[in-house]
Amino acid sequence: MKDKELQFWYFLIEGNLDNETGAYGNFYTYGERCGEALGKTYSIAQQEGIINPTVIETTRLDNLDEFKIPEEAERISDSTYMIPSLNTFKLNPEEYFFKPPTGISFDTIIGEYDSELILENFAAYNKNENGVYELQLVVDKTRLVETFFKCFDFIEPIDAFWIYICEHWLNRRRELWASKSITNKNKIIKFLKNHQANTIENGFVELVINSNIGKTNLMLCEHKKVQLHTESEEIFKNFIGNLIDLGFEQTKDFYNIEFGYHHWHYRPIESLNRDDFAMMLIDNEFENIKLEK
Repeated sequence: MKDKELQFWYFLIEGNLDNETGAYGNFYTYGERCGEALGKTYSIAQQEGIINPTVIETTRLDNLDEFKIPEEAERISDSTYMIPSLNTFKLNPEEYFFKPPTGISFDTIIGEYDSELILENFAAYNKNENGVYELQLVVDKTRLVETFFKCFDFIEPIDAFWIYICEHWLNRRRELWASKSITNKNKIIKFLKNHQANTIENGFVELVINSNIGKTNLMLCEHKKVQLHTESEEIFKNFIGNLIDLGFEQTKDFYNIEFGYHHWHYRPIESLNRDDFAMMLIDNEFENIKLEK
């Protein structure tokens, strides 16, 4: 392996050692991109006894002139170094801390706010000057997928399904892809489950579920927040009630990884590159809709 040709990443990994013990580990991994390096790191973390590893913080190291691998770090594989001593703690079911959903991670650089301020809750905003009600919901890694799918029920009937490719994926233009055939709840869920690493877990895409009633859009944004935009007051109020029934609390002190936190976007190791992703969409009868510049 020619390490200098690869990116080099630091990962703070959290997981369990058993039912009573949690652990943090420090890893340094080479890879072609962040998500690939992270996938390698997860494999090593599991070999080292960390159950259900998840990345909490990351940063890219190969473009830092002053960085040196810590002396205590040991090379575990061709790609990965690890500090052998894990930081362990007793698991407390009543203690909560936010686990970033797959596709996004905190940076090691401390942001404007403490990460402990991010909670699973939502903020709802009254009708704006354009007649649109807005809601934003934070859900962490452990139940984002199931919560997003449940939200489909709150806006039915569903009329359209769109996918945005963000411009910061390889610094190319933003693209909008609209499905010509996957336009009802069951078909959309089936597609997203079959392509979860490429869609829900991809930090470079946004998913939009549309209902013509109230010009309603349900979005999973690139920062993995669930967002609602609607002109229907009834849909807005019902959506809030349904979220409360799921156990989410409404708040005015809304914190999320998008604002006030340094962070990184990535896509999982098994996901498609941008060009192959576009070909997959074409194969599934998506149409590339030209966006205004």
